[in-house]
Order: sequence, then structure tokens, then C-alpha cells
Amino acid sequence: MTVFSFARKIGDALYREWGEINFDVISFPSLAYNSITSSKPETEINVFDIPFSLLRVNQIPKQRVNNGSLFGQPPLTLYVAEDKRFFIEIYLWSSVDMTIHDHPFSGAFTVLEGVCQHDSYLFERSGGSNQLQMGSLIFKETELMSKGDCRMIFNGDRLIHRNLHLSKPTVTFIIRTYRDLGLTGRIYEESGLAIAPDLTIAEQKFLDYLDGVLRLNNYDTALRMIQSLISSGFSDFAKYHSAKVYLEQTRRYNEVESISDMLASSIPDVTSDFFRKTFLLQIEPILSGESYTTY
Repeated sequence: MTVFSFARKIGDALYREWGEINFDVISFPSLAYNSITSSKPETEINVFDIPFSLLRVNQIPKQRVNNGSLFGQPPLTLYVAEDKRFFIEIYLWSSVDMTIHDHPFSGAFTVLEGVCQHDSYLFERSGGSNQLQMGSLIFKETELMSKGDCRMIFNGDRLIHRNLHLSKPTVTFIIRTYRDLGLTGRIYEESGLAIAPDLTIAEQKFLDYLDGVLRLNNYDTALRMIQSLISSGFSDFAKYHSAKVYLEQTRRYNEVESISDMLASSIPDVTSDFFRKTFLLQIEPILSGESYTTY
């Protein structure tokens, strides 16, 4: 049995079971959890056998790309349910992921190989805009997850967490919906800035060009681009993210003050001090020589 036929077997069964309760989203995390714990993928899948399985199949499910970014190194979509109600993926990890986030989807995940440090948080909002919320990020608890451990994924801020992949490799397996109605996943900075990272196509392309200019070390042009972006009608996230990328790539940390003031003048719901605090906390691991995966 290939990894794809294994995923198809449990995916088809889960689809039928979920359909019996009219695809109730609230029930999906427990159904996905039961599907994983009963099928025990940690005993059936060896991630290093997957490349050889690919040689034996004529067609694989359409691979999912999220706004041009890939989650996992690499990810692999194993199954896509009828009507795209949910999918099953496996991720090979070779780096630590420090991103604290919630989800616009529901499901469950398990560890197939390695060890993860699973940290969970609470968020108490105090202000900000819709895309950039100010508040307090409160550490809740931590646990170590190892082979066979499984956890449910609840949509929205009912689960704010991060997985630190402590082993090389770490392999995770997930069953999840695509995107639950009316929800936007958020990224949480340690400063308490909660970010909805949604971009229009035009905004994404602008940021792609900004990245290209920065890779050419044309920092003055990049700064003019950011100044024009911040004074434009583009979204709050696009403005914030352009400044974040600029500071990370140029390391012109002496400009944190002026860039924070510039952002606050365009996004008055978030104070200059809050932007400054966010950027300074982002700088700390860079200055200490740590290298993590970010969004």
C-alpha cells in the first residue's frame, strides 16, 4: 500500500462519516482526531519511502500552494476530499518554526517522527485595526509531542499555538478543512500584535518587487517604495509587512523609530510605540545569531 492509497482509505471513510452529520464544521476536529488515532499513520508511513512511492504512481493529488508559500520542507498533499471539503498532507521539517498562529480551518494533526515542543497561548485584544490588532499575548502551557501524539485543531483563536520542531527530521501529518467560513488566520508577534496576513494580488506583486529590489541591495529605492506604499490605499498588513521585510533584510535598525512613526501616521489605530516594540523584539533573535522560519 502506498502512502497515497493509505490516505485515500482513511480520507474516503472520513468523508462518509462527516457527510452523515451534514458536514458540521464544529464536529470535524473530533472526527479527524478519531480518524488519525484509529488508523495510526505513524506505524504505516515512513517519510523516506515517499520518494520511491512517487516513482510507482502515475498521478498524485493536486498539490496545494498557499499564496506562493510552502508549509513544510517539503509538504506533500496525499488526499483531497470530494468537493474539496478537506485534505490530508504530510510535512517533512528540517528547521525550527517559531511562528505563533491560529487557524482559519479545523482538523487534527499528529507527529509521525521526531519531537515537537507544542506551546499554546491566549490573546486579549485591547485595540488596533482589523488586520493589525493590539493586545496581550499570554503564554498558556507547553508540552512535548512525540511519535503518535495527536491533537485537535480548532479554528479561530480557540487554538493559538506554535510547534517547535526539535528533531531533525520532524514529520507531521494533518487532516484539515480548507478554510472555514468567515475566518482569517492570524500571526501573533511576541509584542502582542495580532496580524491577519491577507494580501490582494497587486499587494503581493508589489512585495515581490520589493523583495527583488532588496536582493539587489538597492536599499534607497526600497525605502522609497515603502514610503509610497504606506501613503497609498493598500492594506494595513501590506504596509506593516513591507517595513518588517525591509528591516530584516537591510538591518538598518537605526531606522526603526522613523519607520514606526511613518506606519502609525498611516495606521492610527496602532501606536508608534507598539510598532517600535514589535520591531525591536523581532530584531533580538537576529542580533543573537538565531535563525528561524517566519511568515
